[in-house]
Amino acid sequence: MFFKKRNGKGIYPVIVMLFCFFILSNISIAQDQKEGIKWYSMKEAQLLAKQNGKKVLAYAEASWCVYCKKMDNEVFPKQAIIDSLNAYYYPVRIDIESDKVMVFNEKKITQQQFARKLNVRATPTTFFVDKEGNILGGQPGFLSVQTFSNLLGFVGSGAFQKMDFKLYVQQHTKTQKK
Repeated sequence: MFFKKRNGKGIYPVIVMLFCFFILSNISIAQDQKEGIKWYSMKEAQLLAKQNGKKVLAYAEASWCVYCKKMDNEVFPKQAIIDSLNAYYYPVRIDIESDKVMVFNEKKITQQQFARKLNVRATPTTFFVDKEGNILGGQPGFLSVQTFSNLLGFVGSGAFQKMDFKLYVQQHTKTQKK
């Protein structure tokens, strides 16, 4: 026997219990990381946006897009991004090559048709949609965590109606340093 008995009991049950605890805690951590951003269908996102006064973030991507994968791995998992999305948006993934039907402004359209309608020329492209279903604007390309976080706050808070992005970033940076 490899384990000494202590008070007539083996150490084996303790090791098994610690091993199980370790495995279960790692599964829980992995699930928490996967659940960082809740992605919605367009129909659901628009309904919730209208009910709660938030915006819809439509993220146009493609399976072959290197920069989309980079956004998925480096930007979307960051807590600042998750917090901004939760505060201001209902995010939706749009596959620019998909024939999957979605509902936008109560009309059926494929994701590919939606991307064409918005004139997506590069992936990723992020679009902002107000609670009434109007496209507020879009931003193509990979964005760093800091830039994307600023952009989410700029549009989400409505600051885009009062000032330009550069001024928003300057004011936001000063506020963060205080």
